[in-house]
Amino acid sequence: MRFGFKNKRFAGFACLVLLLAAAVPGRAQTAAGGESKTPSGANTLASVLAGMDRAAAQFNSVAADLEYTKVTVIVDDHSTERGKIFFEKTKGKLRVMLAFQQPSEKYVLFSGGKVSIYRPKIAEIEEYSLANNQGLLEQFLLLGFGTSGTELQKSYTVAVKGEETLDGEQVVHLELVPKDGKVAARLQRIELWLSPKSWQPVQQKFVEPSKDYLIARYRGAQQNGKIDAKKFQFPFRGRVRVVKR
Repeated sequence: MRFGFKNKRFAGFACLVLLLAAAVPGRAQTAAGGESKTPSGANTLASVLAGMDRAAAQFNSVAADLEYTKVTVIVDDHSTERGKIFFEKTKGKLRVMLAFQQPSEKYVLFSGGKVSIYRPKIAEIEEYSLANNQGLLEQFLLLGFGTSGTELQKSYTVAVKGEETLDGEQVVHLELVPKDGKVAARLQRIELWLSPKSWQPVQQKFVEPSKDYLIARYRGAQQNGKIDAKKFQFPFRGRVRVVKR
């Protein structure tokens, strides 16, 4: 896998995408009491990966509330965006809309081999071609949603860290260490908190070598339902300027 983004401005955005596309309010949430339980016999690595295999075979869409928080450790800065996410994968084609409402309105659409960012406040759309990075972005974008355990093991060394509780829900905590050196140069590790009911993520954490990290928290997820096509369209208000990067 390569990180050969030619446009430096896009590279900055792409890094955010790769550490999860585009930000658990406040600080990162961990299990109640801050401790993990030893994995039970039902949640061994083999059983978790097998569960992910079964779930991936049936997965085609998800809609959820989201909170993305980027944490800069050295200055203890927490930057959070909140909104909704709509993710659909049919016939091998992927489209994702991140509809942020807080702290400011912003829409990020991944579709047709490009990413478009619409900011209604300034009536502007930025467009970037994904070119040869399509597969790379798909691997990181919503990692775990529709991802089979078999595929996960191809790119990461996977370990079960324990069982935890998030918002009263029992989850299984996985740690992923990239096998590819170029990926490891960008991401030290990824952590996933999966619901054993669906084997889909309720939380993700992307840790950079600098120790800065990004946490994605998903709530109220509705899976494999029909998503209105309008959810993948920008809510234009008057004329907008399109800038191709």
